[in-house]
Parts: sequence; C-alpha cells; structure tokens
Amino acid sequence: MKKLLFISMMFCIVLASCSDVNNVPTVVPSVSPEPSATATLTPTKIRPTRTFAPTPTLTPLPAYQNKQVIFEYNVTGNHSDYDFFFEDSPSWSKLVLYSDGQMIIPGKTYMQEMLSPVEMKQFISKLEALGFYSIESNQQHDTSDKLYKYGNNFEESYDGLLDCIVVNAEKSRELCIYEPAMEYLVPKMKNILRFLDTYEPKGTTPYSPDRLLVSIQSGRDPYNDNLPKDAVPWPDNLPSLDTFKSITYVDGEIAREIYNLFDDTNAGKVFTQSGKEYTMYFYVVLPHEKLSNAYQ
Repeated sequence: MKKLLFISMMFCIVLASCSDVNNVPTVVPSVSPEPSATATLTPTKIRPTRTFAPTPTLTPLPAYQNKQVIFEYNVTGNHSDYDFFFEDSPSWSKLVLYSDGQMIIPGKTYMQEMLSPVEMKQFISKLEALGFYSIESNQQHDTSDKLYKYGNNFEESYDGLLDCIVVNAEKSRELCIYEPAMEYLVPKMKNILRFLDTYEPKGTTPYSPDRLLVSIQSGRDPYNDNLPKDAVPWPDNLPSLDTFKSITYVDGEIAREIYNLFDDTNAGKVFTQSGKEYTMYFYVVLPHEKLSNAYQ
C-alpha cells in the first residue's frame, strides 16, 4: 500500500515595536488581531482545518514603584474610559495617606502635605477616638446592618456608590457606607464622615503628579458645554498631539508639564496645533494605583 504524506505549514512572524521610554508618551491603543494564518495537516484522513491566531504583543508600561497606603477615603462604583488600565477595581480617592507620610487630597485642585510619624499616628488615633473600630456593620447595607437606622424607610437599591474608609495600620479595617442610605447612618459614622469631609491639614502645597492617563479627541467635545471659549496653543516642547491616541499613558516630566497646562484644575481643555483643535482630558494616577496595558 502506498503511503502519501503531504505537510503544508505557514508561519507568521509578528514584530513588536518598542516605545522610546525617554520622555515620550506611551501610546496605549486598542489592539485587534490581524486575520489569522491557517495551517492544514492531512495525513491518511482529512481533518478539520486548525486556525492559529497571532497573539498581539504590546510594550508593557514602564515599571513604577507603588507606595503603601496607610489610610484611604475613597468612592467606588464610578466607571470611566480609563478603567481597563487598572489592575484592581478603580476607585476615586478623596484622601490618601502613604507610609512615607505623604498625604494627597484630590479634588478640583490636587493638594498634598508631608506628615511626620507623630502626625500620622495622631490622624489614625483621631479616627479611633471617633469610634471607627467600635462601629458594628455586616456591610450588607440593609435592615440587618447596624451601620444604619432605617426605621420604616428602607428601600431596596442596587446602583448607588460606596464611600469606603480603609485603614492599614496596627488596627486594620475597611468600612463602606452606601451613599443612598447616608441619612440613615448611625451618629458615630456621620461624625467620622464629617471629620474626613472637612479635614484641612495646615501647610498643604499643590501636588504635581508624575503619571497621567490622557484622553484626547479631534475637535471640540460636542457633549461638554463648559469648555473654555478660547483654545490654547500646544507647547512645541511637548510631543505632537498627532502622536496621542484616544487614551495615552504619560509619566515623568511630561506628565507634570501637561498637568500644569490645566492650571491645576481637573477639567477639559481645548488645544490647537497646526491649525487643528483637540479636546483633552486627564486622569491623575496616584502613587498607589497599579496600571497595566495588558488588556488594551
């Protein structure tokens, strides 16, 4: 019996381009695989065709030494176009304190202060004195949760935001409150939130972020009626706006310079370059937030 063996193979080589890490924004576009190559193996019987799809390769974001959080007051439940860059579920920090004493207070203007070890201890001790560790809660945010006094006013709700207080000190605890039920909180919890919402440490200075996620679109954003009337010329010393994709990661001195163009205000702005207008927004990436472009 004659035997016939016919083997046909095709190989695809995907070349991955590397970004210049010397003060050049890292472009993070969405990646779609190219049409796949097909390899058919036919020995004595005809088998179904196997399709091999090339795996897209991306240059990872530059390494970053994240800081350890001692205390954070944040809001979870919001979503944005930046979410896929975060390794953990993204949250918006209202107040965060790091192990090195740096305290950052985000807002329209981002502020910071360096606390001494004694001041750090005093801050955590104040929370304990207000009853943070003694409050009972099963974190169910319903009538079984002793964090609330609903009476006969409980209404089922599923789409509200959570305000969370996280402490990673000698005594660690995470306690979240459900915003739609804010008025039914026990008095101790209301006092703690009042303390945090009005906390204004002395000696704060503007915070200059070293990492940004920058969102850009051609022309004026038609959905934002609060954009400034006048567009601002884009500085020649910064990378051309044509090199930015829909969302771009920038770090180091370039991140600081872009942030300063917004006058320390977290709002949209219109820039011009080569006769074209661009609308730009940004997200400040704080020192503890871990990013990845593996999902892009």
